[in-house]
Amino acid sequence: MKYKLKLDYTEEELKELKELGKYYFSPMEAIQDILNVGIGNDPFENLRAKYFAMGHEDEFDFMADINNVVMGTAIFPENKYVVHDSVTGQYIYYNIKQKGLRWGKPHSGTGAETKTKEEWLAINPAYEPMLERVEE
Repeated sequence: MKYKLKLDYTEEELKELKELGKYYFSPMEAIQDILNVGIGNDPFENLRAKYFAMGHEDEFDFMADINNVVMGTAIFPENKYVVHDSVTGQYIYYNIKQKGLRWGKPHSGTGAETKTKEEWLAINPAYEPMLERVEE
């Protein structure tokens, strides 16, 4: 069974979580290494800072997320993107009447189409420099 991450994480924290999943086989060892203050090049500085800044009510969710990452049962959030041509100010959006993706300025009620980076690049690799990440 797979589990969504319980807490919200920054991009840097997500990178560190993914590293945990590659190199650790024991959730307890991973937690120990996160909490031990490192000297010099600390690979988990963002996760450590998150832990020390969080309230006690979030500690269980933090440990559950680490457990799920290390055990390979975590579902990482997928970033969503829009394609925006900053020169013309146009976005790609879904046109209901034409039943397809179109360039234009989205009308009220019709926002820009959101997809993962991989989905956009599968449609057209030339979209890459125009991708803008959206907050959900």
